[in-house]
Amino acid sequence: MGLLATQHLDAEVMFYGLWMEDVGASFDDEPKPDAPFGSSTGGRVVIHSGGHTHTADFCAEVWDEEPSAAPGPWEKLAQIQIDAPAGQVCLWTYAAMTKEDIVLGQPGRTWRVRVHVRGREEVYKLAQLDVPEGIEHYLVQFWPA
Repeated sequence: MGLLATQHLDAEVMFYGLWMEDVGASFDDEPKPDAPFGSSTGGRVVIHSGGHTHTADFCAEVWDEEPSAAPGPWEKLAQIQIDAPAGQVCLWTYAAMTKEDIVLGQPGRTWRVRVHVRGREEVYKLAQLDVPEGIEHYLVQFWPA
């Protein structure tokens, strides 16, 4: 079948922080600021942004099998996994979460996750002077583990 769903979100980034969690997860802490890009622990995937405070473009794709890595120029690429018993994940930053969840469609699964990003270097520079929008772009692909 291939691609099952695509969602576009505005990710409000603060303090370089950006991560995904299962909506039913109950973490008592925030990820450490020095966690590596694309690290995971059970129900959380830490992404970390290139810019301090800005709005990133975030596209999530749900696939029924492993997709090819997206063509591009991408500055970073990470492949990890996330436990998502609720079948949905939310996108968090140090101040809030996005208004809508990323719907994976099937509860009780572990998902492989591939995170692509571009615009990190540019948003780093621009976020020193302003609060830019749409400079950093993420493509995150999910498929069953």
